[in-house]
Amino acid sequence: MEEEFDAIIVATGYKSVANEWLKDYKYALNDKGMPKNAFPKHWKGDHGLYCVGLARRGLFGVKVDAELIAEDINQSLNLRNK
Repeated sequence: MEEEFDAIIVATGYKSVANEWLKDYKYALNDKGMPKNAFPKHWKGDHGLYCVGLARRGLFGVKVDAELIAEDINQSLNLRNK
């Protein structure tokens, strides 16, 4: 059974294990659970995969990542609705 979702949020806690779930995905996380993309684009993957709070910049970094991701999703939705 397949489903289509607008968003899926995976909260992995303080130690990411998402790399174990996404290991066959072409953009994912490295073997230490950190984004393969370098800062400042660390938060953006492809096909709607985003990483929040993995830049090791504390709560302010989480806030900045979340704002950038929200803006990216908004731009994607605006392009889709045109």
